[in-house]
Amino acid sequence: MSVLQYSSIKQGGVTIISIGGSLDAETAPDFDKKLQNEIAKKPDFIVVNLEKLDYIASAGLGVFIKGNESLMKNGGEIKISSMNEKITKIFKLLGFINLFKIFDNDEKAIKS
Repeated sequence: MSVLQYSSIKQGGVTIISIGGSLDAETAPDFDKKLQNEIAKKPDFIVVNLEKLDYIASAGLGVFIKGNESLMKNGGEIKISSMNEKITKIFKLLGFINLFKIFDNDEKAIKS
């Protein structure tokens, strides 16, 4: 059974979401609902912190693409922070590294 940890905080017009565990076909639908709920609040942008994410599958990557497209309609975007080496390799392998703005930490993502 896959487990995904999720938390979110709001700082001004920015929502910071931290996820950990596994983002796969089993956990992606729940994460998609939570992300869409955050997008509905119309933040300036969303920072997704991946420091504690152990695994991401194509279903999880699809949630990021869908969420980013939704935010872009309102002039926002998803920024990714604190990506660990394992997840970075997956993003590079699948070509997702160029689809998102990626930052070393939340603070740099917020200031960009």
